[in-house]
Amino acid sequence: MSIERHTTNPASGFSDAVTAVGPGRLIHVAGNVGFGPDGKVVEGGMGAEARATFDNIERTLREVGAEMSDVVKINAFVTSLEDYSEYAEARAERFGEKLPASATVQVAGLLVGAQIEIDAVAFLDA
Repeated sequence: MSIERHTTNPASGFSDAVTAVGPGRLIHVAGNVGFGPDGKVVEGGMGAEARATFDNIERTLREVGAEMSDVVKINAFVTSLEDYSEYAEARAERFGEKLPASATVQVAGLLVGAQIEIDAVAFLDA
């Protein structure tokens, strides 16, 4: 199994395409928001919510034997593109050089007053 990341512009902070080849399984992680341990959306703005959301996604992946480095695609839904740079910084911190393909869409609103929701697709070797 191999995951190949194809990036034409490394400064963009995401891969333009990611291929996963070989026997394995796809893991689809449901949309997550930045809930803290108390079950409430964390305070501190888009960056704090994005970090908490990635923590929640990572916890879910570990439950099924995967890691963040197995993520091949993420979709982020944000309530304001004005704070996109905070999300992009959190994404770069979490993925380093193993950038997933990524899409970001501005939406009118999210459940529980969250500013960001992220879902993910990972590929895990069989």
